[in-house]
Amino acid sequence: MRRFLSLISLALATATASASADECRFDNRAELLAMSPEAFDHGPGEGWDALVRRAGCQLELADLFAAYRRQAKASGHPQLAWHEAQLRAYEGQRDPASALMRLTYKPAGADPEGWNLYVDATIAFLDDDLPALRRARARLAALPLPPGTTLKEGMVEMRNAQGLQHVAWPPRLKTVDDLIRCMYQPYALASESCPQSQY
Repeated sequence: MRRFLSLISLALATATASASADECRFDNRAELLAMSPEAFDHGPGEGWDALVRRAGCQLELADLFAAYRRQAKASGHPQLAWHEAQLRAYEGQRDPASALMRLTYKPAGADPEGWNLYVDATIAFLDDDLPALRRARARLAALPLPPGTTLKEGMVEMRNAQGLQHVAWPPRLKTVDDLIRCMYQPYALASESCPQSQY
């Protein structure tokens, strides 16, 4: 996911004009849609991750994610909806982005890292609801450590799908703080940097 965000950041930083339909066309669309969900989500090297570097192609990429998600094999991969949501949010499509983000909530009791609170915070930002964003931030900041872990220099050691990781605790709190600081700014700006805010 970090790689995905850095690719989006690069696209936003270099965007100067909208790309033409030809510049955003996927010549290998069928190949991309045939990939496994994991391979598709991480970017195939010569597929959508190369295209995202082109200015103005984010909605075409969001549409590709939507087409992929309509396939049965995408079931059980909520991160695909999250990435499509981010692309739509970057392009100002706040309502569709919020709806997609709601598809990524984890079941109660299966969210030790506070993902749902991060989703709540991001949706509150898109809805221009500063009180809800602050409430989500407070709940995230109070997130208890997972059983059997200890906090050392702001990090906990956790095992997840990627193996043993050292994770800042609570996860994504800095990102939520950036959303608060950048409240009422475009999501693309808030996800990168924005002037200091009084909020």
